[in-house]
Amino acid sequence: MSYKPDIYAAAAIGELSARFTRVRAGVDIGFGDAAVSQLLRTSCPGVWMTVEDGSAARSRVAESIDPKTVLQLGTGGEMPFDDHQFEVVVLCGAMFDGDRVRAENLLRETHRVLQGGGCLIFTVCESGSGNGGFTQRGIYDLLKDGFDVVGLKRPPWWKFGAAGRTMTVCARRKNWRSRTAQIVGKSMPVSPAMLSTRDRKGGVR
Repeated sequence: MSYKPDIYAAAAIGELSARFTRVRAGVDIGFGDAAVSQLLRTSCPGVWMTVEDGSAARSRVAESIDPKTVLQLGTGGEMPFDDHQFEVVVLCGAMFDGDRVRAENLLRETHRVLQGGGCLIFTVCESGSGNGGFTQRGIYDLLKDGFDVVGLKRPPWWKFGAAGRTMTVCARRKNWRSRTAQIVGKSMPVSPAMLSTRDRKGGVR
């Protein structure tokens, strides 16, 4: 059965494929759809994990891909991984909607689990004509403490109207500049069979 992802997932997958042919370790977060996770694995082979927001989404996705590779976010956006595990994180842009504090926590967690120089990729709706979403400046403000934006793409139809306007962002991890940043431990090697996990509140081993 063929599957056509929505414009947000398709753009993120396209950005991943343009920058990587293979990854040592990657994680996709919050898409809630096993087909997206499968496409990421097909587009860019490597050791992949999936993290879903809530037990229902985790159970649904785990029915279609290896359940050992599907984990769950903590209640505050915590990820059940040790520091510096991943070369790339592909994040569903909808995870930035809603609770601002939780979104900021999730961004910090993404920074924590990425290796030095690792990439964060996501696609969001671009603000315009009252449709919500992000401005370009808003993206830079969101990421400035821990990431450098190295790519920002809009769809070909961007200049013709607000409908379907998106921004696909690739950001590279740098040292976190916030005065409240936690000191992280040394990076840990990634097993070719399974990434090490740890219990975190609300997470799944």
